[in-house]
Amino acid sequence: MKPLIHVQNLVRRFDDTLAVDDVSFTINRGMVYGFIGPNGAGKTTTMRILATIDVPDEGDAIIDGYSVIDDPDRVRAKIGFMPDYYGVYGSTTVHDYLEFFGRAYGLRGAQLKRSLEDVIDFTGIGPIRDKWLESLSKGMKQRVALGRILIPDPDVLILDEPAAGLDPRARVELRELL
Repeated sequence: MKPLIHVQNLVRRFDDTLAVDDVSFTINRGMVYGFIGPNGAGKTTTMRILATIDVPDEGDAIIDGYSVIDDPDRVRAKIGFMPDYYGVYGSTTVHDYLEFFGRAYGLRGAQLKRSLEDVIDFTGIGPIRDKWLESLSKGMKQRVALGRILIPDPDVLILDEPAAGLDPRARVELRELL
């Protein structure tokens, strides 16, 4: 079986700082993995490379057969990336926010409507679909952010500290969703 993610000898430097030091790993389809380590260990940098937001100085990462270096557009079509900090547009409703991103992903008409309904149902945000984003709790904003990356039905989810700042109940709910 071909691995879904294959990381080969990633190295990333920022001036004199070695942020990612010869990292290699393989993740098979259907698996859930997490990075655990102290601040500054290179977890976020590695995820940013996988999400094609950063480029390694050495090595490569292959996601579903596509190189993050040679085929970043194809990689982006396969992934959903939720950074540890993301901006939300406070003066818009949950539904309008999700619809905007659905359109940005190229969805239209019945396909867009179906995708939004599926995401809203899956994430349990139906009761807040008409609320302003700025009025939501951190946990609800996290659910909306997760919904945003699920709209195009990606093969790979890359979540950087998705439970940071959540209360214990919201952490359990997020873990159950994942």
